[in-house]
Amino acid sequence: MTSLSRQLPRRRALLGIDLLLVVWVVGWIVVGLLIAHEVNGLARLSTTVEKAGQAAEASGTALHALSAVPFVGHTVGQASARVIQAGQSAVASGQASRSSVGDLATLLGIAVALIPSIPVLAVYVPLRIGRARERLVVGAALAEIGDNPEFQAFLARRALETLPYRRLRWLVHHPWQKLDARQRADLAAAELQRLGLTRRASRSGLGG
Repeated sequence: MTSLSRQLPRRRALLGIDLLLVVWVVGWIVVGLLIAHEVNGLARLSTTVEKAGQAAEASGTALHALSAVPFVGHTVGQASARVIQAGQSAVASGQASRSSVGDLATLLGIAVALIPSIPVLAVYVPLRIGRARERLVVGAALAEIGDNPEFQAFLARRALETLPYRRLRWLVHHPWQKLDARQRADLAAAELQRLGLTRRASRSGLGG
């Protein structure tokens, strides 16, 4: 993971990536909330079914009052019982479907908000933390022994390992050959720039 974090771009570019990642995550969270809201709107249909069932149940109850009428009372009583049963069934179905729609809206919202972001965060965040720790450690060393020639040579070697080849050739025409003091200084400065540090860190801690 540490070797991968070294392949991250310089600090200014990293800040741009951080901003894009924040926009990405927030954007998907907003989309997830919108989808959850729209799906949850289907619960209105369940409410309509429930109200229709309640109306049917009330009508069946009213019809049941006619069951005592001679000749037709028995038939009306049977019909009213069926209407009441149908109304109760519609009410139960409306309540169950409303609960299911609510659960579905929540699950869809969470899935849409998190699934596109989790893989990106799982890869990028550890790399970003590794870079931050690397910057702290190098910054502390720079504050303590920043002018030490051996430390500068160490930074130059790190630059040879981490900087893109095109940038290396721009700094040092033949990076595979033995480096002189000026070349080591240029490479050390480039390595500090990659980490967002400056020579000021040798006097005041972290810079950049």
